[in-house]
Amino acid sequence: MNFSVLIIGCGAQGRVISTHMARASEVDEIRLSDINLELCRRYANWLKSDKLSVHKVDANNVDEITSLAKGVDVVVNAVEPRFNLKIMDAALHSGANYIDLAFGPPYENFDKELERSDKFKDIGRTALTATGATPGLTNVVAAYAVDKLDSVSDILIRSYDTIETKEPISDWSPATFLADCLEEAVIFEDGKFKKVPPFSGEEIYTFPDPAIGRQTVYYHAHEEPYTLGRFIGKGLRNVNFKYGSPEITVLKSLWERSIISDKPVSVKGITVIPRDLYLALTPPTVTMEELKHKLETGIIIDSHAMDVVEVIGKKNGKNVRYTLIIPYPSIHDVQRTMPIATHSSYVTSTNCSILTKMLGRGEIKTTGVIPPERLEPNARKRYIAELAAQDPPIIVYERVESHLQPPRLPIKAIFRLTV
Repeated sequence: MNFSVLIIGCGAQGRVISTHMARASEVDEIRLSDINLELCRRYANWLKSDKLSVHKVDANNVDEITSLAKGVDVVVNAVEPRFNLKIMDAALHSGANYIDLAFGPPYENFDKELERSDKFKDIGRTALTATGATPGLTNVVAAYAVDKLDSVSDILIRSYDTIETKEPISDWSPATFLADCLEEAVIFEDGKFKKVPPFSGEEIYTFPDPAIGRQTVYYHAHEEPYTLGRFIGKGLRNVNFKYGSPEITVLKSLWERSIISDKPVSVKGITVIPRDLYLALTPPTVTMEELKHKLETGIIIDSHAMDVVEVIGKKNGKNVRYTLIIPYPSIHDVQRTMPIATHSSYVTSTNCSILTKMLGRGEIKTTGVIPPERLEPNARKRYIAELAAQDPPIIVYERVESHLQPPRLPIKAIFRLTV
């Protein structure tokens, strides 16, 4: 079944998604749009796909997006979450399926997205939200483990990501990353949603990759507690997400000393906002051309990233812990087949791309607004299998501890998850 897509945004994610769509035989038309038309044209010159057309669009203008979306099967939102509701409304007006990579901040957007669920059901369409890596893949593997348990008490997500370089670079928007770090995180604790301060919940976590090992992680504002805490059931009491990286450690120190405050201060008679100064001194997101140059010249040495999802519950009266381990391909492996991507943009956008293709092929049957954990089990299995078939592959590993008492035991064997 052939289908067409409209992609809003030609940034780090939009370019990777567009490349996947161009390489997919079932996709017959790609409309790539951005407020910056020249950015789209530069990327299109690199991709050289007959399927691709480029368009200028304001992601804040529902009418513009609706007009551009006329006749497409899937609208892909690859811009900041603050535009979600308007792009979702445009998808509704045009009668298309909708997909985005995240819904926050502000994370309260999720409730507003759910208000549109019945409207999508009425037209027989699906709106998939939060379909990147974290959130996205983490939600799917959590649901995979939950399916195997009689009851669930905890879902704990731990993530680490860094690029080893000889000079500072930004592989994400510095402003977006900083906003995420300074946002109060929501956790699901004792069956209730609760906000916690930035950089709280400090924990030393041992990642099963020797190159990462023991790292400090903190509560981090993320979508998973919002959706898993609401939809998983089975007695679930606790969900939290913690993140670590060298950048997080630096930001915590700056935050504690008010160096990234948004409150004006006077310096030698000049009023400055410390956060603005920090962002002005931070390198902007690396371009396609800069990424290639920095890899070829050895400025970028390597990348190290991994997500771990622990699902704790009971099966046949025994305490069981499922640990799902997702190592990211190295940036060098990614560059071999996707030279416009970093390791993190590759994993994030590949997840969204697979689900976009599944929407276009009609393989996702649930209609309305849904997060990834609400995909039907067969769709989740197909999705995980397609991840492992990518080049480079994104493989989920599984280890299972089953015992009469709840202490954590060292497990040497890690098994590849096959579904």
